Amino acid sequence: MRDFIEPLFVNIAIVFAFTHLLNMIYPFQTNQKLSLKNKILYGLLSGIAALACMVYPIETLKNTFFDLRNVPILIVSLYAGWIPGAICTVMVIITRLAMGGGVAWLGVVLAMVAVITALAYRNFFTERKRKRWKPAIFIAVVYSLFYTMFIYTYLDDLSLQFYLVYFSSFIIAFFSCIFLIERLFSINMQLKETAYLDKLSVAGQMAAAIAHEVRNPLTTVRGLIQFLGKDTKDEKLKEFSPLLLDELDRTNKIITDYLTMVRPADSELECLNINEVLRDVKSLIAPFGSMHDVEINLEDVGHFPLMADPQQLKQCLINLIKNGIEAIEGEGIIHIYKYASDKNVFTFIIEDNGKGMTDEELEQIGLPFYTTKSKGTGLGTMITYRLIQEMGGKLKYESQPDIGTRVLITLPVAIQE
Repeated sequence: MRDFIEPLFVNIAIVFAFTHLLNMIYPFQTNQKLSLKNKILYGLLSGIAALACMVYPIETLKNTFFDLRNVPILIVSLYAGWIPGAICTVMVIITRLAMGGGVAWLGVVLAMVAVITALAYRNFFTERKRKRWKPAIFIAVVYSLFYTMFIYTYLDDLSLQFYLVYFSSFIIAFFSCIFLIERLFSINMQLKETAYLDKLSVAGQMAAAIAHEVRNPLTTVRGLIQFLGKDTKDEKLKEFSPLLLDELDRTNKIITDYLTMVRPADSELECLNINEVLRDVKSLIAPFGSMHDVEINLEDVGHFPLMADPQQLKQCLINLIKNGIEAIEGEGIIHIYKYASDKNVFTFIIEDNGKGMTDEELEQIGLPFYTTKSKGTGLGTMITYRLIQEMGGKLKYESQPDIGTRVLITLPVAIQE
């Protein structure tokens, strides 16, 4: 028994160590798009992890070698795709053939079965953003059945004790690794949000220091320009005074937005029907959409009672839909529809078919004074982020250039007494 357990626990430790190493080199992020360079890196490191497992096999099984090399193959294929999975599998196959033995071909087959199983059910696994345990259990069961069938058929000297210990270790390593990666996803997201809140704090300190000092003289200057522009005979002043007033109003709006960001009104959360809120927002923003030849398509999202501030939520949704309309060049459409729901949260999507954003632009969304619009300030998006967070919700962007942008809004469901 000890001869079985010791090397398997070493294998589990190796898998965990390389998972942490991958996260240190390239932190796991939800919905991150891996470049070819990163996929190759993932494949090589997971392959090294598998080879390290092969260094510590169960040594009492004559010319056969049992270890947890196939766990890295399954994990990297599920999370990163076929390129890293293929790299890891090839490394394992070459090493196993070099080790030799009468059943080396069986190790090759089992490695190929691992990568094929993971890739076959990868979409089933990745589309479950919140509940990946069910597809993980299914994948583990399918692969374990294939594994058991092969070794039972071609190896007749394995005891029941071996099967119990080996497959228990395999299941522990597989699910523990998935749990670890999901936790790292969550921790990295929290660190990212913390960094964003720090940037908000810096922007707030700047706003508090300059807002009132700048606003008062601006009001005086605006009044004087408006007064002089009425009765003056200076043609240049008459021509340019409207432009000056517009620019002063724009400056004043930036200051107002900053003050809203720094000292937003306290959220008055109440139970509201999201369907009714979305219908009201559509009625308010539809004229603006018509001016830009953009249709707003609202699907019935169901009568979900949410906890939110109705006025602040409407302000956020109008900002998001307005951004989508302005991102569309020519005719277009905005889709609003339900994405997911459970007893705790409800998620719906605002999707446009505009110019979209690159990965670099997505990283900057919500930062002070970052905008993709020629006359924008980025403060509207910043305020929207903050208000949604204060209501206990989350905001997430997904976008592709020349295809469009999806904004996922998640809000807490009201607890029914």
